[in-house]
Amino acid sequence: MDDAPAKRPAAASDGRIGRLLIGIATGVLAVAVIGGTGALVGWLLVNAETTESRQVLRRPQLTVPVLAEGETPTANSSDGGQPVTAGPHTEKDGHAGSAATNSPAPTGDTAAPAPVPEVVSVDGVRLAAVDPTLLETKDSAKLPIIGPDGRQPWSTYARPFNLDDSRPRVAIVMIGVGFGKDITEKATTLLPGAISLSFSPYVRNIEALMARARQAGHETLIDLPMEPLDFPRDDPGPSTLLTSLSLVDNLNRLEWVLGRAPGYVGVTTWMGSQFTTVEDALMPVLQGLRQRGLMFVDSRASSRSIATELASSIQLPRAFNNTFIDQTPSAGTIDRALASLEATARQQRYAVGIARPLPVTIERLSRWAGTLEGKGIALAPISAIADRQRLR
Repeated sequence: MDDAPAKRPAAASDGRIGRLLIGIATGVLAVAVIGGTGALVGWLLVNAETTESRQVLRRPQLTVPVLAEGETPTANSSDGGQPVTAGPHTEKDGHAGSAATNSPAPTGDTAAPAPVPEVVSVDGVRLAAVDPTLLETKDSAKLPIIGPDGRQPWSTYARPFNLDDSRPRVAIVMIGVGFGKDITEKATTLLPGAISLSFSPYVRNIEALMARARQAGHETLIDLPMEPLDFPRDDPGPSTLLTSLSLVDNLNRLEWVLGRAPGYVGVTTWMGSQFTTVEDALMPVLQGLRQRGLMFVDSRASSRSIATELASSIQLPRAFNNTFIDQTPSAGTIDRALASLEATARQQRYAVGIARPLPVTIERLSRWAGTLEGKGIALAPISAIADRQRLR
């Protein structure tokens, strides 16, 4: 009983100390919070401009060049807007498709390309000689490629043609060339150089035969065998592209055909009434041709062919057949087909005919070609028709 009053002052003292410690802790926390907030605000004020700059750099940006007065804009391409450089053709009517190549933007330390040697043909026309920079060696085959300076085989090896010529144009492609020494020689020497020759990939000595044709002034192509509707009863050969094959197998066959000889502008479909109607099989082949800088000629063995439309959709230089000239190999039939081509050219400005290396065809074509000047019609190589014909 006597000890109780003595303990009360000690308990009161402990309470005061506790409240004091709590007050100190609260004060320290408030100072920390205020100090931290102040530091954060200060950091933001000091670094705000740098932070904003970094954020701007991270944002996707589109730079649009402003052209000076009279400056011509760079043509678009499907290679991501690469600039367009002129090939062997030149023109002023605003169409870039048949006269241009998709080339990478030049860098400041890129050396100018070396001059390409020329082949002077018997008719005086100069064609570019085979250029090693437009070739790659793969499994001993020489495959066409787009050059490091952006030049493409289809325009580099094209027969020169004045694209300012406003006359209606007719192009003739003779397919299946190379079989039979005598008939190949006649096609090479008797036909005007402006008629393009497409060689079968199965021909022996195809490289020498194509070089001989170029020396005579002809633009050259290679037949690309494709599956017909009645395959295998009608068989274009062991390297035919088939809808039943895998993508890899078809691309391997494509490379075999393309590697047969250098110096050609592109390929012509051979048969293909089935293959050219199946987009899944056809599109990778067209993309492969485009990636190698080649031109594509659709013989349109089937009216259902979608090849030309697909080629246009990926900016693959293309042309398509309007008339098979010698399905019936007689002088009268050939002459009527040629007259039909003339009418198409007058109506649509451009026309393409497909022919075969037959004696009667060569004779009628040679005779017909001599009449065109007086009719106001230009006989053009197939490259001068690239991307000109209106789609159906």
